Amino acid sequence: MTLTEKMVLTQVRRVTRRELRQWMQLGWVRPVNRDGAPMFDAMDVARVRLVRDLRNDMAVSPDAMAIILNLMDQLHRTRRDLRALAEVVADNPEAFQRTARRRPQLWDDTGSETD
Repeated sequence: MTLTEKMVLTQVRRVTRRELRQWMQLGWVRPVNRDGAPMFDAMDVARVRLVRDLRNDMAVSPDAMAIILNLMDQLHRTRRDLRALAEVVADNPEAFQRTARRRPQLWDDTGSETD
């Protein structure tokens, strides 16, 4: 389901239209643009709430906000990639085990990866 800007502002309290547009301009919130109007999905709405809480409740500065959101985006990409990897391993456990046994130098004696 996608929401218009007006619908988002109705759902998310304590955010003004001006703030939301500023956050979009800064790239903190990135809805898709459909026919010249921003359209928000559930993830966009969650991000609006996060930005609102960080700005209003925690007084996070604009510079820190950019860093926080970048790190969160990296974390979400990493989680997505790990889920995809886990699916590949689950679909091919024997092949994964054979590869891991052939490359023992990747693991120290605690089982964690080494450089």
